[in-house]
Amino acid sequence: MKSKKAFMLGAALAASCFVSAFALAEQTPQKLSAEAVRQAVDKALKSGGKLDAAKVPASLKQKLQAAQAGQSKAVTQAVKTAPFNTVIAELKKPSQAAPKSAAVAAFEPLFPTLDINTLYTIDGVGQGEEFAYHFNLPQNARIQVQLVNQSAGTDMSLTLFQDDGQGNLSVVGSSDAAGSADEYLDGVLPAGDYYWYMVAKVASNSQFSFGVAVDANIDAYEPNDTAQTAFVLPDSMNKVTGNLDSANDVDYFDFKAVRGQSVSMYLAGDENGSREQWIFDRFDGANWVTVPAGSTSTYPSVTPGTTVKVRVRANPGVAQDPTKAYQLSLGSTPRLNTSDVKGDYIVRVPASIYWMATQAARTLTWSTNWSDSTGTPLLGVTPVLRVDKHFEGADFNWTDFRATTDSSGTSKATAGLGECFGENRVQFADSSTGVSYNWDTTFNFGGWRIELDEFPGVGVGGDNVSYVTFGHICTQDIIH
Repeated sequence: MKSKKAFMLGAALAASCFVSAFALAEQTPQKLSAEAVRQAVDKALKSGGKLDAAKVPASLKQKLQAAQAGQSKAVTQAVKTAPFNTVIAELKKPSQAAPKSAAVAAFEPLFPTLDINTLYTIDGVGQGEEFAYHFNLPQNARIQVQLVNQSAGTDMSLTLFQDDGQGNLSVVGSSDAAGSADEYLDGVLPAGDYYWYMVAKVASNSQFSFGVAVDANIDAYEPNDTAQTAFVLPDSMNKVTGNLDSANDVDYFDFKAVRGQSVSMYLAGDENGSREQWIFDRFDGANWVTVPAGSTSTYPSVTPGTTVKVRVRANPGVAQDPTKAYQLSLGSTPRLNTSDVKGDYIVRVPASIYWMATQAARTLTWSTNWSDSTGTPLLGVTPVLRVDKHFEGADFNWTDFRATTDSSGTSKATAGLGECFGENRVQFADSSTGVSYNWDTTFNFGGWRIELDEFPGVGVGGDNVSYVTFGHICTQDIIH
């Protein structure tokens, strides 16, 4: 993903991309000239000048070679959420900060530390020489490690290692292009400590440059830039928040309909109208089909075990803003089976005077039950009771009250309404207590509806009937 420094390394992807054993993201190479690649790198990274190269001690050389041979503890983990043990509604973005502990504070790298987003140069290189340097990623990030600008006739190799904080090394990936061709390793890595390891296979008083470009502006679901590395969502109706960092970025998501249930999808932007930033596609088994902006899409039923695939890509007609976030809904089509909204104890204003289906003074008690199309309860989805306590003007003024469903698909909650000053005043007789009284009542007229945070268009209230009428009772007094 592209950083504030412009991270203009899309061009540099012409060199050898890779997918390591630890699932670094695969990118699509672009056919660019070597000069274009060099220009892109130079623009992406600031200059770190020339280094007085330090030789790799024999003991550490053996440690590096042992790790390359697979004789050391493998520690690298892909930045990807672990398998879900329970179904949840909205996947929470994990903290990307490196853990702060005494062990981390005391970490001593094996090799000299250099800055990220900086291009360094080493000259006077002889055949067989080896170079190793350390860099730290303070948080999860998309990276591109590079070795470029080799002198003619030079042949360098590049390996990236991770240190587990205790001197145990594992190979993240390596690049060994023929001759003096540039070397690149790119993907998404977790916060931690890493080493460049560069070997001069062929060199004679040669020169080369190296560095690492880092972009921390990634979401919690990377790497998911190809259909093969799609992020798999759990068995529920899910709502995830993501972003695209460049015009070339694409995010892929999968959902497995284990019971053959109906599957629905929707893509939204933020309140500032960012939806135009993205194009939302679903895969029909043969082709990618665009879902129009503002529309939901549903597979009424699929074969049990079918994986539904979607992707979010940049709209080429809009300048991309990586700070904009999309909201993706994907999963089991939600079905509202029952709902109930009740007021606290009041003497109801009769329908013959003013029709208000629900009436309350201070508190509403509400419940819902949700399932998928097969009747299986939806665990962890988020029903929202929206209450406008006093209709004023042409626009609604909703106050939202959220709840979460349990393993039976049921939510139960209360909504505090607060006090009010009644715009309307009526007097009526009531004998519901067994004794007839005349009541003087002030109230405001409003409405409520129930929605689901994870998916639009389901609940109580919609395009045809927007709300259930509601009376907010402000005062009640007995009169004679």
